Amino acid sequence: EGDPETGETKLDLAKRAAVEALDEFKDDDEVGLRTFTTDIDTGQTIISDLVAAARVGDVRENLANRIRELVPLNGTPLYEVTRSTYDQLAADYDPSRINAMVLLTDGQNDDGDTTDDARQLEDAIARLSESAEGATSRPIRVFTIAYGGDADLATLQRIAEASNGASYDASDPRSISKVFTAVVSNF
Repeated sequence: EGDPETGETKLDLAKRAAVEALDEFKDDDEVGLRTFTTDIDTGQTIISDLVAAARVGDVRENLANRIRELVPLNGTPLYEVTRSTYDQLAADYDPSRINAMVLLTDGQNDDGDTTDDARQLEDAIARLSESAEGATSRPIRVFTIAYGGDADLATLQRIAEASNGASYDASDPRSISKVFTAVVSNF
């Protein structure tokens, strides 16, 4: 699945759109790049911070190069990684900035164990909701991009709404450039 006219794969389209979206950020904005997957042998979650959050003006080319190098990975432990990334952002919270994460995903929690998916999702939703409410909240908005024809838009919408973020539909991979532009306009 991708663009039959150009022959670009779904991943090719996403990489191109992400690199183009880097131009939408101001030099002083801080952006990082994280990938996540499951180890094919052990099933353990592997989180890779390819570029630690830093001023875009200092890391723009490194970000672009690392995005261009992305390759397909194994399973996607979406709920666990959403929650742990959210917790890390909360620990590093900066009240002078918009604190947010963007999840580009098909919305499938593919961690090798379907028996605890409902609990993991509810735990993640509860965590996102509790941090977004109250006078002492440290709001971290989650922007979800449902990517690909089999994307679970409903689940990704729940995740975004729990954090007062927004959900975007890129089920047609050819729309990914427009969607990235819309997401970045929130910052």
